[in-house]
Amino acid sequence: MTIEDVSSNVPELGVAMIGSGLMAKSHTMGYRNVESVYGTTPYRPRFEVLADATADLARSGAESLGYRRWTTDWREAVRDPDVDVVDIVTPNFLHKEIAMEAIAAGKHVYCEKPLALNAADARQMYEAAKTAGVKTLVGFNYLRNPAIAEARRLIAAGELGDIWTFNGRFVLDACTDPDVPFTWRFERKLSGSGALGDLGAHMISLALSLVGPIASVASQSRTFIKTRPEPTGVFGYGSGADLSAPRRDVENDDATTFLIDFASGASGHIEASRVATGRTWHQSIEVVGSKGALQFVQQDIHTLRLYLTGDPAERKGYREIELGPRHGDYGAFWPFAGVPLGVHELKTIEVHEWLDAIAEDRTPDGDFKDGWLVSEVLEKVEQSATERRWVDVPTL
Repeated sequence: MTIEDVSSNVPELGVAMIGSGLMAKSHTMGYRNVESVYGTTPYRPRFEVLADATADLARSGAESLGYRRWTTDWREAVRDPDVDVVDIVTPNFLHKEIAMEAIAAGKHVYCEKPLALNAADARQMYEAAKTAGVKTLVGFNYLRNPAIAEARRLIAAGELGDIWTFNGRFVLDACTDPDVPFTWRFERKLSGSGALGDLGAHMISLALSLVGPIASVASQSRTFIKTRPEPTGVFGYGSGADLSAPRRDVENDDATTFLIDFASGASGHIEASRVATGRTWHQSIEVVGSKGALQFVQQDIHTLRLYLTGDPAERKGYREIELGPRHGDYGAFWPFAGVPLGVHELKTIEVHEWLDAIAEDRTPDGDFKDGWLVSEVLEKVEQSATERRWVDVPTL
């Protein structure tokens, strides 16, 4: 039997990519690499159509990413009978409308975070998908990290005892320069919150996964750079600034920090900032329990630090676990320990979970329900910052 014969036995899954920016590239890399990384796949993604707002963006996106055709009408892409999965990597304000249209058309939906501009919209998206019986996934790619898989296992096995505290940081300095141009990310009606939704949503997903439901929050938000210049050309990552144009008011947070009261009785703290001077890109978590603790820094993705109170006195202290084939999906990439994985590789793990869930007719880890739960927390964090008080998160 030839390779072509084997290949022809793998069913295809038509993909419509809505958006052509950085995350379209990341998602497409995941689809393209999943079979070579894992050896087999229940579906072979077929890159059917890419949609974007202008002909230039759609055409160049389709050509560079390898989609069969392009369109400036996302509805055309969503309704295409050759499309099985609608993949949404647009600005946040478009998520709900596109997802609801896709769900109504009976398509599976993979959407970047945050799921929606508010919790009510996120809940409608989840309930519509549940009623329609389609599969959904939200792009919380850091949940796929082999280090997080091992942390979840350790916590579930009781190795850390009762969990007492969770601390998470996702901070970067990408917007520290006051002349970084105004894009949709700074406009509330298009983005919702700023650093909170863009970065904090990831940390909330990790907190919920590792510690459990959040009962209440108390937060503080700041916008340190009040105005920004208009962009020149395309308004995405790496846009230039028109310094001769009038500056626009920034409408959402540059930095948000909040305290957490978990339903379990644990406490926590999360910090999200897009103006963390000197932190080009930093993400970290710490979980402390009655019998142990763990620490993880995303940039040191090959190691997880673990402390256990039961260790002999002469060996007490944090140990470094080098992540390897026994941890999560690490072994799909490397047969030996200690090699760092990249963020795009986490997307490949996410796509693997996505395709398997569709094939197995099960709810994927990180579906629209999880996206809704994160949105509930995001909304209450914003409310707390505005009202300057503790705010309860609904029990779901």
